[in-house]
Amino acid sequence: MTDPEDADYKCTLNDFSLKKAIEELNEDPKQRLGSVQTLRKWIREQPHFTCRTDTSFLLAILRRAKFSQLVARQLIDNIMTARTTCPEYMANLDLQDPSMLAFLDKEVVVPLPKVDKEGRIIILIRPGVKDLNDPKLSPINEVRYSLGICEMLRDEDENHVINGTLLVFDCTGTGVKHMNQGGMDHNKKMSRIYQDCNPERVKAYIFYNAGTIMELLMGFFKTFFKKKNQERIQTHDNMESLYKVIPMELWPTEYLPDDYKGPSAGSIDSIAANTKKRMMNPEARARVLANTSDKYRLDESKRPKDSAPSESFRKLNVD
Repeated sequence: MTDPEDADYKCTLNDFSLKKAIEELNEDPKQRLGSVQTLRKWIREQPHFTCRTDTSFLLAILRRAKFSQLVARQLIDNIMTARTTCPEYMANLDLQDPSMLAFLDKEVVVPLPKVDKEGRIIILIRPGVKDLNDPKLSPINEVRYSLGICEMLRDEDENHVINGTLLVFDCTGTGVKHMNQGGMDHNKKMSRIYQDCNPERVKAYIFYNAGTIMELLMGFFKTFFKKKNQERIQTHDNMESLYKVIPMELWPTEYLPDDYKGPSAGSIDSIAANTKKRMMNPEARARVLANTSDKYRLDESKRPKDSAPSESFRKLNVD
């Protein structure tokens, strides 16, 4: 029997993504909604948290969990724990909040408009252009902006969770002060939220022009990131090397040779302006606010005694 919450769902995966979902994420199109309903039933039975139960959210969770109900439950518990203990990072994400728009206006974090041949979204991160004295560009606000953007991207395109994301860090102008801006407690929370408390599937961490801070970067990842994510790190000293990973036509014009005449992603200004237009859409704003509402939280005192308390986030053993 179809749950009323699933009545409006229509799969929008393209053929490439559907094949990958079946082969890599254990998705069975015939059992897809049955899996959603099983997870939704479990959520409704939990007395200690209030969680989203809409089809798109539960599918994102299941795909991140490779359709393991146990891992999906762990991920949901992690998300609820993080939203309760770290609401300043995760709750009530407003795409039109000036502190979130600042990262786009200053072009610190810019999602590029085209996906690569594997269908992966590319997010360009430029710490070196950040004004460390601007309170809007704080480490916490950067996490909020990143989570809000990813929520919007998942809402726009179901293929996103299947294919994942490439994070490209242009470290030009980045120094020790940028690396140490957040401090130990922030870095610990941030790494846990990104790795274990959201549906994103980051497939590579690509660093360009890291230079003298490379050793510091490696120390950061070794301290805070799981081994599998450490193994996804790539370093590049020049654009010729990067073009072998991300083709020239996917880059903003600022990252292309002066004599290049082929297709591109456009200028960073134009990419940021288009992204801002999407963020300023009232419907997109309303959906992200609703999806990240602080009503979705956990009350540890109501957790069943036979359920282990989440004093810390559980590590997920999936991509």
